Amino acid sequence: MTTKTDFTPTGIKLEGPYENDRNGENSALYKDIIREAYGVTDVICGHHLVYQVEDKRADGFTYTFVEEVPSADTLIFDTDVAQKLWGDKWKSVLSILAVTPISERDKLLGEFYYGRKHEVQE
Repeated sequence: MTTKTDFTPTGIKLEGPYENDRNGENSALYKDIIREAYGVTDVICGHHLVYQVEDKRADGFTYTFVEEVPSADTLIFDTDVAQKLWGDKWKSVLSILAVTPISERDKLLGEFYYGRKHEVQE
């Protein structure tokens, strides 16, 4: 299935399947953002966005933690991530993404991210 087919015959969006398919369709973008924002290499996009971090401590051991972002929009609208990606324009970028329908948001996010269109009008 795809996000285009995650609706009932009468048009009700099936949220669970839609989220899964959205994550699958945009996994390369989400993985790139997570790798840059969190400085990690291992990222999995399933129902949630999952990555692994390592914490090297003074005791000489490296501790590994599995972290989970519950949804694409949680990642997109995380202000720490946004500031890292968009710099001083982060509020403008998030404002534009917030009023963009979900069906178009990831395409625009990709254009902003890969094109680093910081020249956003405030």
